[in-house]
Formats: sequence, structure tokens, C-alpha cells
Amino acid sequence: MTKFKMLLGLLLGSLTVVAVAEVKPLMNQMFNEIFTLKPFIVSETAFSDPKNAPAIDKSLKHMIEVSKSINHETQIKRSGFEISGKVLSQQLKEVDQVFLAGNKDYSLWMLKSTLSVCMNCHTQLPAMSTHLTTLNQGHILTNPFEEAEFLFVIRNFDEAMKLYQKALDGYPANQVTVDSLEKTVTRQLFYFVRVRRSMDDLAKALEGDLKNSKLPKSLHEKIEGLKSAALKMKKEKYPEFSAKEEADVRKYVESNLKEELNGNFSYNSPERQIQYLKISSILYEYLQANPGTHIKPDILYWLSFCEARYSHQLSYSMPELYLKQCVLEFPKNPIAKKCLADYQELVTMAYTGTSGTHIPAEVAKELKTMEELVKKVD
Repeated sequence: MTKFKMLLGLLLGSLTVVAVAEVKPLMNQMFNEIFTLKPFIVSETAFSDPKNAPAIDKSLKHMIEVSKSINHETQIKRSGFEISGKVLSQQLKEVDQVFLAGNKDYSLWMLKSTLSVCMNCHTQLPAMSTHLTTLNQGHILTNPFEEAEFLFVIRNFDEAMKLYQKALDGYPANQVTVDSLEKTVTRQLFYFVRVRRSMDDLAKALEGDLKNSKLPKSLHEKIEGLKSAALKMKKEKYPEFSAKEEADVRKYVESNLKEELNGNFSYNSPERQIQYLKISSILYEYLQANPGTHIKPDILYWLSFCEARYSHQLSYSMPELYLKQCVLEFPKNPIAKKCLADYQELVTMAYTGTSGTHIPAEVAKELKTMEELVKKVD
């Protein structure tokens, strides 16, 4: 999984909520950094190469400064589902600090966490960055999957989907890895369930995937299961809620996540995998329309459930930023303690192996800060 792409996607998401005329200089700066980093975005080998460290560090520091400017902009039109500028700036700063300290594993873990926000924003906001698409014409990557990933980040969904399909159709001759094929199917789910909101179109896309008889057996079976689930769910509506219907939102989520909220998870169910995406899509739409809702901390907690279930399937580290924002922005809310507990559990699991649990000092310090923040409320 490419890492810097995740962070860049989050930054782009932040930029889009500001009046274009006011942030054009900032956007141009971000665009420049995107194409400076593109060679590293698509190659973990290049990312880890010491000779590239100065260029990566320089771009990260510039992004930190730009994010501060965005965060302090008085005309920002706040979006309910965006991760706050404060959390974003903190994340960028920590990524750079850990990167310079040489702890590449933790640096990559943090960037993995950012993937959730990046992907969520870009699969929920259908507007495409035409300016970035134009600039990208001179930087096309030869690997269809890698180029598709980049296009997905800059919101050129239609072109990204074409390349994802090309990656699937061309396997195995195109040497796209099985891991990339798994991610390609995941992007299709995100796109059709959260952007297009069409189970019928999802089923058709998955049917197209199955035309390649050379796909790995396990992936073929997975696609079959997802297609059947999509067809089964295609008549189900996406409910809409008004600002005054907070109680109805809560009822809907607690009803549809009843088992999960009670600690019972369905990791291998195609229906639940799609349902998690559908619920998160509904929650994002509600937050977008009602950024000041009183149930925002609860929504962050619910989203972490959806993302955690999805991360289990693909070994992504998705829910951490939701839980972190819940604690940092709403420490007085009763749900903050649950968010903190889940965050601590996820972090501990991430650093537990056969030799035991080894949480890096940087992570332990972050956990301590969050604990103290919640304790102050008691």
C-alpha cells in the first residue's frame, strides 16, 4: 500500500472546503508537493531509500506549514466529516519527526492511519480535481494499478476505475500483484457503495471482474460472494435524516451495528462488508449536511467500528484517526472514554508479536497525553 498518497489525499480534502479564490496559492503549493513526491508515493523502496530522505523531509515540512495556514484560515467552511486541521497538523508533524528519527515502521503506521480519512473523503465527495488531472498528464505511471491509486486520490474516479479494471483484466500478464488485485476490488466497493450508491452497478462491475478466469481462486470466490451480496441488497434504500433527526440516526446505527456494538463481529461476511460501507456513507452524508450535530463524537465512534471491520479484511490501519479526534475534540463527552479504550487496544494490537508487545516511545507518549486529557474530565 502506498503511504504518502494517503496523507496527500487528506490534505486535498482539507483544501476543498475553503473558497477556491482564497486558497489558490495554498493549493498550488500542495500541487507542487504532490508531483515532487509522486515517485515516492508509488514505491515503498524509494520511500525507504536514505538518499530520498532529504526530499521527503522537505516536502513534509512544507506541507506542515501549508496545513497550519489552512487551519488558521478564517473563511474555512467547516465540513462535519473532515478530520480537524489540528489533528491533521499534529499528524503531519509526528510523521516528519518519526521519519527523521529513523523509526520507519511507526512512520508508515501513522500514514496507514491517514488512509481512512483520505479514502473516506475521496469516496464521499464526488467532485474531481480537474486541475490536478491536467497536471498529471505529464506524470503518467506505467503500472495501471499505481496510476489508478493516484487518480483515485485526486478524485478522478471514472478514470481510476478504468485503470483498476485494466489491472484486473490484464492479470497475470501485467504482473500486477495479488495484493494489488485485492485492493482493486476494495476500491470498487468503496466507489459503488459510497460514491455511486448503486448495488446494481457494483454487481455488474464484479461480474466484469469474473470474466478473467486466471484470477486467483480465492479472489474469484471473494468476488462471487460480494456480487451475490450486492444483488441481495440492491433494493435496500439509503435512508436520509434531517438535522432534527439525531435520535433516528442513533436508532438506525445502533440497530444495524447491534452485534458489533455488543462485541460480535462478522469478519468474513460479504453482506456485512458492504453494509459497513453503506452505514459509513450515510453517516458521512449526515455529518456533511450537519457539521454541528451533537452526536458527532458518537458518529466518530461508529465510523471507527465500520473502518475497523474493513481494516481487518485488508490489514489497513483505518479507525485510529476517528478515535483520536473523538478524544482530542470531545474529551468531556462520555463516548471519549470508549474511543480512548478502543484506540489503546488498536495500538497495542499493532505492536504485539511473537516476542510480546513493544510499543514505541513516541506512541506511548501519545497514549499518555490522551489518557491525561480524558482524566481531566473526571
